[in-house]
Amino acid sequence: MIDPKESISVRRQSNLVNISRSSFYYKPIGESTENLKIMRLMDEYYIKHPTAGVIRMQDFLFTLGIIANHKRVRRLLRLMGVLAIYPKRNLSKLGKAKYIRPYLLKNLEIDHPNHVWEIDISAPGNDLLSNERSPPFLNRQLKYCPTMQGKYSGRGLCSFILC
Repeated sequence: MIDPKESISVRRQSNLVNISRSSFYYKPIGESTENLKIMRLMDEYYIKHPTAGVIRMQDFLFTLGIIANHKRVRRLLRLMGVLAIYPKRNLSKLGKAKYIRPYLLKNLEIDHPNHVWEIDISAPGNDLLSNERSPPFLNRQLKYCPTMQGKYSGRGLCSFILC
């Protein structure tokens, strides 16, 4: 593009090409040996711990006695092309679940009060889905409700939808 041996001056050539003369004379400087050492250490750590981000990488360097600003660590990680692995969006989308419980009220038109009930009972240590330990009012409802959806978590929390 710009040749200093041409008969036209460098100033005129840079004006014709629309670049500044300083960018013609600029010689890029590579990374320092200290930054190269830090990049090598971060790369070795990243291979073992791919979830480490900027702050954890900075803490790792601090344990080695290297004090590096988070902005410096971030710049070097971007230069290396290293990104931490972390949960991305759409985590609530269904994966390959073993069993998907049907939603029993899907096609039910709720048109009057007391048509659908929900009971949330917290009783740690009691298995409320077994009939011998469930409260009497729940036993009564279980007899009259053929379509009941119940969920039980290990901490004794039950949720029933009675209709």
